[in-house]
Order: sequence, then structure tokens, then C-alpha cells
Amino acid sequence: MDTGSGAERVTKDFAVFDCDAHINDPLKIWEYVPKPERELVRATYWKTNEQAFLNGEKASGGGNGEYAPAGMYNPICIAGPQMNKLIVRRLASMVPLTDEQRDYLEHKGATDPKARVLDLDLMGIDQVLVIPTKVIQNLPFAENVLGVAAFCRAYNDFARDWCGEVKKRLFPAALLPLQSAEHAVRELRRVAELKFPVALMRPFDAAGRYPNDLGLSKAAFGLGGTPPATMDDLFRAFEETGVVLGMHTFPAHHPPSTAGPGLLASPGELVAYAGADSQTLSFIFEIQVWLAQVLLSGFLDRYPRLRMAVFESNSQWLPAFLAHCDRLFELYANERKWEAKRLPSEAFHEQCVISFESDETQTMKQWDTFGDLAIWASDCYHHDAADSWSAIRAMRKVGMPDDVQAKMLGGNARRMYNIDAAMFVTEEPAPIVRPAWFPGGPELDAWAAEQAHPRRTTAATP
Repeated sequence: MDTGSGAERVTKDFAVFDCDAHINDPLKIWEYVPKPERELVRATYWKTNEQAFLNGEKASGGGNGEYAPAGMYNPICIAGPQMNKLIVRRLASMVPLTDEQRDYLEHKGATDPKARVLDLDLMGIDQVLVIPTKVIQNLPFAENVLGVAAFCRAYNDFARDWCGEVKKRLFPAALLPLQSAEHAVRELRRVAELKFPVALMRPFDAAGRYPNDLGLSKAAFGLGGTPPATMDDLFRAFEETGVVLGMHTFPAHHPPSTAGPGLLASPGELVAYAGADSQTLSFIFEIQVWLAQVLLSGFLDRYPRLRMAVFESNSQWLPAFLAHCDRLFELYANERKWEAKRLPSEAFHEQCVISFESDETQTMKQWDTFGDLAIWASDCYHHDAADSWSAIRAMRKVGMPDDVQAKMLGGNARRMYNIDAAMFVTEEPAPIVRPAWFPGGPELDAWAAEQAHPRRTTAATP
């Protein structure tokens, strides 16, 4: 059977778990804020149909596509079933799009759980971990601790109910009010009782508060009293509850109201200052800075029961990175402040996993290294998202054994999250019937050829 692209339809006999996919922060989240706290949250982080507001001021965008050029599709809701990067590029060249076209291209599964399940079936995804989108970018810079705590409770209650619409397929990742370790510990324990498998952090320095700044509590030194909670208490709460620590990176962005002269929130900002798009390396820089600190300092030896998942940062760089950290670990052994028993590579293999996407063929070629470490992510519905069928094709092309495919596409994530497998889809569907204006067929092939060799198809400039 042909998919319409010259390839046989894929079948599978294992359950796929999508470890990192997104919802586009629907307005219903803010309906979960109790009335007595709404003014507080409104002054902390709020969203309307047109704009998001951070600390009472306009934020960089709330996810409704308001930051895209006029007539452009919403780039964080564009990819999905039977979309690919070529189609997305062609659509970008068709701007301005009509309102009807833009609505068609905004996948409703980005906000509606029932629509999401229909997309899961088309994409070959049986189960998924759901993560918010622009909240991850904006919320770390919110300044009112009580307002952040109230918003996180509202979001987590919303996510529980949203995923509860389709149990066994949709699973929520929790937000924590990291502006206060005390509030974060309290919310982590609450979401653990609600059976959230993952709670999220972003590995960067938000307004001078880096996540591994432990500030060990007075109780740790036997000084008595009831000291305020610290990040040390939070990481120990992760151990006690069994909730997975989800480190999710994002493009560098630092609102002016919280940025002092010369201060960086993310190492990815250096890329932006150099005149490049921060998305090119920001994801990777953020996680590499975090991992270098925690692996070289013995952080995971202090929290041996903590489990950590690395999201949204690709994975191909990991083997060389771990080897380099192992060398530095031994070279500077006498300079560590904390005892560390394991090499960074050993600690990572024993306590961590890392997400990869469907086009990371170098990761797939190294399946003997990544077989127990990698967890697949669609990154749906962002512009570079892809389905599981494309991942399976790529894995088969490099000769990955079937049992390793099953682990990297689902088994490793379910093991980490302690979730039972459930399979709902086994065969790649037929091509979707698209509107006449939608890119495809010979026209798309001709456009792709022109883009690949523009000098052959355009007149020379004098």
C-alpha cells in the first residue's frame, strides 16, 4: 500500500510513547484560577486572544501566532499529521494566507484533547506526555512568587482535567513555581498525589536563580529551627515522590524588565547577540551548561534516586559530551566541592534519558549507545515536528533491530515514567484529502527543485 509519496505504509507491533509534545496554552487554563486570586495572577502572567502579559506588561507572545507576520500561519501549531518541513516551507512562501487557510493549518489538537487523539492516530502515537508552550518561555521571569504559585496550581489542575478527557493516552507534565523553593516543594508533592509522571524545569538562570543553586538548608548543618526550603529540599522531594525531573529547554529570551546590564538568562542569548537566530543553538547550549554543572559536580551522586529526562535539545551531541565530561571529571578531581563517586557518563546512564526526534539519523545509527537512553519526541505541533512513521522508516533504514526500535520509541519513556503500555494504532493511514490550495504533487516537487537550485531557475542578476 502506498502513502502517496512513493513509500509503503508502515505498520508497527509496539506502543509508541511521545515524550515531548505540546499544547498551545489555551485560554481555559486561566479559568482554573480561583476568583480571589485572579487579580494576582492577572498581574503575574495572563493571556488573552491577542497577547500574553508578564508582570503586567506585554510578553513576547502567548502562542496565538500574534508574533508571526501578517497572513502567516501560527508556527507552533503548524506541523502535525502528514506534514513535513518541505510543505511548511512551501506554505511560508504562500504568505499572505487567507483566514480560512490559516484556520485550516492551525491544528485543533493543540488545544482540544479529543482532536488531539485523532491526530495521535494519524501520527502513529499511542500515548503522549503533554507540555505547555509559551508558558515555559515566559513564566520563569514572573516576579510575584504568590502569583506564580497560583498560576502553576491552575495550570496543573487544567492539565490534569485536559489529559483526563482521554485516559491511558494523554499524560500531563506539571509546572512548578521555581521562584520559591518552598512553594515548588509544596506543588511537587501535590502533583505527585495527582499522579503526574513529570514536573518541569528550564535549565537556565532566570533573573539570578539558577536551578542547581542549592543553598543547603540550616537543618542540613544541624542548626535547628525551621529554615525556609531550598533547591536542595526540592531535589530531595523529587527523590521522595518519584516524579521525573523534566529539563525542557527553549530559545533564549530575556524580558527587558528583568534584565540587568550585562546579565544573561540563557547562554543561548550569546548567539542572539552575535546576530544569529537564538533557536539555532539555544536549546543545546542551555542543556549542556546544565549537564556540565550537575555531572561534574557530583549532583546526581547527592540525589541518587532522582530521575531526569532531558527534553527539546536534540541528542546527537551527547556521546562526545559525556566523554569530554569524563575526562574533565578525572582531570579536576581535587577541585570538586562535593563528593562524586561516578563518572558523568555512568551517572547519566543510570539516572537520565534524553529525547530525540525523527530526523536525528546520527542518534539512530548509534543505537548501541542510545538504546537505553533515548526517548522519542514528536515536538508536535511546532514547525519541525514529525510523526512516528517517519522515525520508524529512518530506524529501519539504518538497520536498527526491532526490539531497540520499540525501546527508543516507547519502552524507555514508559520505564522512566512508570506508565503501562497501551497500543491504539498499528498501521499508517492513507493520505489525507487536502484542499486544492494545499501544497502537494508535481507543483510541490517543482517548487522544491527550484529551491534546491535557485540559480538554475532564475534569471542572472546583472
